[in-house]
This record gives sequence, C-alpha cells and structure tokens, in this order.
Amino acid sequence: FTIIADMAKNVAGDVAEVSSITKPGAEIHEYQPTPGDIKRAQGAQLILANGMNLELWFQRFYQHLNGVPEVIVSSGVTPVGITEGPYEGKPNPHAWMSPDNALIYVDNIRDALIKYDPANAKTYQR
Repeated sequence: FTIIADMAKNVAGDVAEVSSITKPGAEIHEYQPTPGDIKRAQGAQLILANGMNLELWFQRFYQHLNGVPEVIVSSGVTPVGITEGPYEGKPNPHAWMSPDNALIYVDNIRDALIKYDPANAKTYQR
C-alpha cells in the first residue's frame, strides 16, 4: 500500500529497499494481487499491512507466502468510527488520516524494522 510504503521509506532511509504491492492510484479495497505480486512479496524480508479490514484481499494473499513476517502498522491506533452509510459503526480503516494515528504507524514501522533488521537500528531510530 503506497501510503505505508512512503512512511516506511522515510523511516528506512537508504538502508532498506521498500516497495508497495499496490501501485499509486490503485483501489486498495478491492485490489486483486497478481502472481507477480505474490512472487515479489515472497522475496521480502518483512510485509507491512494496514489492517483494520482495509485490505480485504490481504489475508488470502498472505496465505500464499511462506516465512515472510507480517506487521500490522495500525496496531494501537484509536480508530475513528464511520458515522453513516453501509459501514456505519465500523472503524474507519484510513486511520493514518489522524496525525496522532499516523505517528503510531511510524512508530510501529520503526519498531518492526528494528526487530527484523537490528543491524540498522540506529538509522531507524533517527
């Protein structure tokens, strides 16, 4: 997801290669991963996902990957409820739109990068 990838690139700097399965402008809610997406993701050292049911396709996608750790970057956010429409009462999965929640995303990304790449912890903590 490009927003998460942008955050991760800012945390990782030049010490990690960050890419997004989805392309800029892609509809994240109904995205259909390709076999090429699965192949690229299988080569990853870490997968970052939004969670909160934003990527409805993600669990099915992730089942095709073997041994690639996953971190949900929305862990610990205070979700904002949807107030109208068919999803009324459900948490809004676009939690990064709150500046406070966006900072939680960045902290979760930093912590994940440190956990899975401790050799570059100083870069991730800057």
